[in-house]
Amino acid sequence: MKNRLWIIIVVLAAVSLACNLSIFRPKTPAPPIPVTTEAVQSLEETAQDAYGNLQQGENIKLTINEAQLTSLVAMKLAESGEQTITNPQIYLRDGKIQVFGTVKTDNLEALAEVIVGVGVNSSGQLDFNIESAKLGPFPLPGNLISQLETRLDIIFQQEIASLAPNTAFDSILIADGQMIIEGHQR
Repeated sequence: MKNRLWIIIVVLAAVSLACNLSIFRPKTPAPPIPVTTEAVQSLEETAQDAYGNLQQGENIKLTINEAQLTSLVAMKLAESGEQTITNPQIYLRDGKIQVFGTVKTDNLEALAEVIVGVGVNSSGQLDFNIESAKLGPFPLPGNLISQLETRLDIIFQQEIASLAPNTAFDSILIADGQMIIEGHQR
């Protein structure tokens, strides 16, 4: 019984130490991205221009940068009153959307990292694939990743349907801090 107690204490100490050591924490690929209302306004103007072109029967090419996406997500979280996730940072690198944020619960505060691949499916819709997800040094279980992926797909499809109905996407390119989405009207 005494040995079991010592093993539990050692395991708890090791886990606590691992969570506090920076070598076990996910690292962002670049310096923090500032959140600004100007970035959100710029994104809204760019999206409105693209939608205007779409309504005129033209193909669209929408370019979104890291500051715009990070600012939009941060402001949407603030508007919703969400306090579980703070300080979102979204990087657009190497064909992936790299999402970081601080997750806070009653007993835990850790940096979360989610790496998302995005493509266009045969129906002309954007298709999200969560390639990895971690909370601190620990990977999230596969079933939780699947739930997040499904939720992300639903939220994005609803947002596109309300902002730009009858849109079919042709391609998406993510590199060097930008995401370029091309599409046409169905």
